[in-house]
Amino acid sequence: MKLADKILNLRKTNRMSQEDLAGKLNVSRQAISRWEMGTAQPDAPNVLQLSKLFGVTTDYLLNDDYESDYDVPVVKETENTAKAEANRQLAFIVLTGLNVMILIYQLIACFVLQNPIFSLAGTMLSIALVVGFELGYRKNASKTESESAKKYYCKFYIVAFWLAAYFPIRLLTNVAMMLYPRSYSGLAFEIIAVLVYLLISILATQLIKKKLHEYAIINEF
Repeated sequence: MKLADKILNLRKTNRMSQEDLAGKLNVSRQAISRWEMGTAQPDAPNVLQLSKLFGVTTDYLLNDDYESDYDVPVVKETENTAKAEANRQLAFIVLTGLNVMILIYQLIACFVLQNPIFSLAGTMLSIALVVGFELGYRKNASKTESESAKKYYCKFYIVAFWLAAYFPIRLLTNVAMMLYPRSYSGLAFEIIAVLVYLLISILATQLIKKKLHEYAIINEF
């Protein structure tokens, strides 16, 4: 599509007369008519004004091969990046929501039903969720993956660990406390389990961030 056709289409799409457009650009109606007939072309300042007025790029206006702004490489890349970012954000929200639901299920299984088997089943669901995420990420990842993708990758594992690690750590703490020769109260056990959970989770968070940093450096080569 030529520049003359683009100006004509944009003017009509925006329901403007030649007089309206001429008034906004401070040119004569005859000038607009010549542009649309292709017998004359707007100069650089007017092309810039047209792009601002109609919300399109100057690349689109000046390149006959571009049928819309989405054909401009920069615009297309920006649109694809925005879509990928939105998809990553949606996936993170959904996966985090699933982890929260599993955690609630484990809380009910442990403290209401007091059934360790049900609690263990929740842990297995969390592991399956992580495995599914990892397989999906590796399938879609590339050497040119963005910083945003890496950050969401790291963010997922940090959040997933904090949400899923308490009950496995609590179970291991319970096993370890059985070796303690003296008796202890249930409250003391819960406090110890929480402290161990916090310590391990903080260390795991730092380790995940460190691994992500190393991964980013390796991918630069």
